[in-house]
Amino acid sequence: MTIGSVRPLLGVMGASGLVPGHVLRRAGLPSDLFDRADDAPLRLSDYFRICEQMALQGGDESCHVSLRPLMVGTSELVQARLRGCATMAEVMEILANSYNIIHGHRYNQVQRRGGLISYAIDDADFPYAFDPGDAFVLLSLECLLVYVHVLLLSLAPAGEPIPLRAIRTRGPGTSRGHLAFLGAPIRASAGLFGLDYEAALATMGVAAAQSPVLSARTIYGGVADMLDRLGPIAPTGPDLIGRVERELAGGRHDQAEVASALGMSVASLRRRLGDAGLPFRDVRARYLNSVAQAALEDGNSIADIAESLGFSDGRSFARAFRQWNGVAPGDYRRTHS
Repeated sequence: MTIGSVRPLLGVMGASGLVPGHVLRRAGLPSDLFDRADDAPLRLSDYFRICEQMALQGGDESCHVSLRPLMVGTSELVQARLRGCATMAEVMEILANSYNIIHGHRYNQVQRRGGLISYAIDDADFPYAFDPGDAFVLLSLECLLVYVHVLLLSLAPAGEPIPLRAIRTRGPGTSRGHLAFLGAPIRASAGLFGLDYEAALATMGVAAAQSPVLSARTIYGGVADMLDRLGPIAPTGPDLIGRVERELAGGRHDQAEVASALGMSVASLRRRLGDAGLPFRDVRARYLNSVAQAALEDGNSIADIAESLGFSDGRSFARAFRQWNGVAPGDYRRTHS
């Protein structure tokens, strides 16, 4: 993706009373990300991480694209229903049914025709907060297709391939790089959004216990985790530090958990971070401190910040914060609110 393609998120954050820098740091991303040029690249997983933090901080899992907000907790409802599925067809049916109930209309459908089974989204009457033809709306719906496909990938037993045959979108026939990695022909300017699979997918079993999408705090974060598993890991340098910070943002504060999520041993992670000049404890402290500062500036209580950052209590958080900044959290808040 590019920074320019998601820049409308800044307007959404502003309308929701969110501070972009705080959203970005909570996502483990640089607070000046949107200062970059429009053609600067943005990882697809990082887009989903931004959406996760907007949902959590703004209290709306639709990220304000819809006129009907979705309460935080919607992900948990959908995830709970999906955990009981036995086949991919059941996953698709439950997913479509869940979102239709949540939105109050049959926007999502599972279609069977010829040798295909398809997940389709007909958004003709959806109550968008934007013009339905707006490029950002089209991007958001195409990212929903990414979510559906990545969910199925995360559930495939033993890495079995998912037989995707075509992608349908209302978007124009210009380059759509965020869909290209799915490896299937893109049918642009279609009447709806859809993923067309070989019918054999319907009977494939599912491995719910292994899915990061079903175990994540929100579906956005789970998709981000799965996308990072599919993508290459930077072996050293600033890119690796950024990856570690994004794992910390996902709630993995232990070095062993972060190493496992990045597909390497603790020793390898320690060595590569050492080569980059920043040990894990320093990366972790830098990330936690930036989030703590933002939360204090927003007026959050010390107890809430301590809990959200994984400290045992407010006193242990206050002690760490004083070590990082030379002042107590309360003094910092009074100065920076």
